[in-house]
Amino acid sequence: MNLLRDSQLSLLWTARIDYAKGSKVESHLHTDYDQLLVVLSGKGKVTIGQQCCEMKEGAAYLFLKGVSHCFQFSSPSVTLDFKFRIEDPKIVDCLSAVPSHCACAGSYLPELKQYYKMSLLHARKPGTLHPLTIESGFKGTLVSMMTRAGAEQQDTFQTMPPHDDNDPIVHYMKSHFADKITLDLLARHFGFNPNYLIKRFHDKTGMTPIQYLQEIRLEKAKEYLEFTALPISEIAEKVGWTQAYFSKILKKRIGQSPSQYRESLLNAIGKDINLEQDFSNVWRIVTYDRN
Repeated sequence: MNLLRDSQLSLLWTARIDYAKGSKVESHLHTDYDQLLVVLSGKGKVTIGQQCCEMKEGAAYLFLKGVSHCFQFSSPSVTLDFKFRIEDPKIVDCLSAVPSHCACAGSYLPELKQYYKMSLLHARKPGTLHPLTIESGFKGTLVSMMTRAGAEQQDTFQTMPPHDDNDPIVHYMKSHFADKITLDLLARHFGFNPNYLIKRFHDKTGMTPIQYLQEIRLEKAKEYLEFTALPISEIAEKVGWTQAYFSKILKKRIGQSPSQYRESLLNAIGKDINLEQDFSNVWRIVTYDRN
């Protein structure tokens, strides 16, 4: 049975790829699909058509069908790679008229990471997620990100419950989640009675401030496990936890230790995640001889 797919964009394939220093993909072009390369960490250079520019952490590079491109990395780097086919000429025209690279500002990077994770889940457990759900979301993020007017957007955690992004307490905790934050500290900082602060915050988010802080830390810690090679002890420190507490809360929430959770994702690094059965990816990664 053919699954319903998005009529404007078909997501064909995705992968997380870890590149060694000196790795490169030599000049080539795609004749029947487009590509988005997102640099999660590392640096290098990319050439798209006649334009050469630096590859930077947190940036996205769009390789449209028929446009030659190549890139190389000058440091160990981690990327997310999406290959897709644009079916709507209006979207092709739109993306052809904008710069071929941009920063993944605001919510775009968390969204792209989420589509990768959704694709991985779909590949491992077919039927859990409908491809149309992934494709329509990816399409919206791609078009919005590449055509934005350069306005800076405040970073958000998309997996968090609904809340007022302009709330000063939320903003403070997102900016200082690695610090030692207590209810008394928040009450003093914002000039509220602790009980009033709890009620005020709960009315807006459905959580107490400390519960909300734990969610921020947990999502950030999972992101570090998913998309970096940082040691688990360093990740715990970065989110304001001890390693023992990190292990305890992750085990309680998802039934896995940090190392088990990371290992389940590491098995997918550099592996094809096909969303279209007939699509065959061609790997073109080579490494310089540095001797």
